[in-house]
Amino acid sequence: MTVAERGWLRAGFAIALAMACASGTAVRAQGDGQTELPSREAPSRDGPPRLEPLRVLGSVDPDRAMSPDEARALQESVRLAREDAADALGRERAYCYRKFFVNACLSDVAERERFVRARLDRLEVAANRTLREHTALELNERAAADLARRATDASDEAARRDENRRAYEARQVAAQAEQAQREAQAPELARQAEANRAERARREAENAARRREAEVRAQQDAPNAAARARELEARRLEREAGDARELERREARRDERARSDEAARRRAETPAAPRRPGAKSPAAVPQVSGQTGSGGVSVPAVPAPSGAAGGAR
Repeated sequence: MTVAERGWLRAGFAIALAMACASGTAVRAQGDGQTELPSREAPSRDGPPRLEPLRVLGSVDPDRAMSPDEARALQESVRLAREDAADALGRERAYCYRKFFVNACLSDVAERERFVRARLDRLEVAANRTLREHTALELNERAAADLARRATDASDEAARRDENRRAYEARQVAAQAEQAQREAQAPELARQAEANRAERARREAENAARRREAEVRAQQDAPNAAARARELEARRLEREAGDARELERREARRDERARSDEAARRRAETPAAPRRPGAKSPAAVPQVSGQTGSGGVSVPAVPAPSGAAGGAR
């Protein structure tokens, strides 16, 4: 082995010893409750920016009280910070392969990645705890409201059962009173039923006697029934004949009236002829009393005017 090789070997051992001391210091700090690793180097001037664990959501205190909305916002911030940290540390890890001390650079990136993850996990745990507590509080409130509702329903149900029980007892008392009243009225009802049966039997006997009497009377009146029927038939025929004769007389009078009206209308329409001196007026011709007109109707005699009678004499 050459002198140069031995020198490079000693330098490597020194670097490894320094990294081991730094790792031990970080582990002791984490065991004492420190979650942030203090910066050991200044940001690199020629590489990607160095991600410091103290700067990852440094303004957020995981031990303070949070509302549910703040807890949800913190969950979203932790998710975004986790993505940004993974991206930044990935760039730093890629840049380590350009350095001379590759292993030391990778160890530093891994160490800071553990501290970043620890801080983000702590913040996420605090947000989840807040949401769980809020959910548990809501569940407790709903359970208390449900218990109060059940207690109210139970009270209402007990009141309803008590009311139903009182109504049932009242109905039982009313039924017993009605039963006692029916038992007290039973003799009177039996007496009335017996009287009704006797009255019904009496009426049936009277009806049977009336039917027998009607049958006997019908048998006795049977010989006279034919005579009464013939008499009624004769009266009916006589009445019908009288109605026919009256109808004929009415038709004859109507026809005679129509002929008289027609003759009067013709006389009114025919111009009167000049009379000769000494001729008789047609109105002066006497008519025989009791003259019978057409249709067998008797026409009364019309007396002549007094002037015409004097002229005739």
